[in-house]
Amino acid sequence: MVKDVRLVLIRKRGVLLKLFVNGEPKELESGLSLEGLILHLGIKKEAVVAEVNREIIQPDKRAGLSLQEGDQIELIQFVGGG
Repeated sequence: MVKDVRLVLIRKRGVLLKLFVNGEPKELESGLSLEGLILHLGIKKEAVVAEVNREIIQPDKRAGLSLQEGDQIELIQFVGGG
């Protein structure tokens, strides 16, 4: 369990990865973990299902999963309503 979210956002400055997030191309700094991406996008990590390259990633594995060039990420958020 990561106690300090800053540890999740370890980056190599100036190196960009080309990824797809929910079908949209994005360029993000390398070294970003899946959990770091979720936090960067302002999504509540407790209310999202994350899939990388068609594989669902369990919440306890997100911080340790470094994103790679060309990864296809799908983030599905739970939304309450009435």
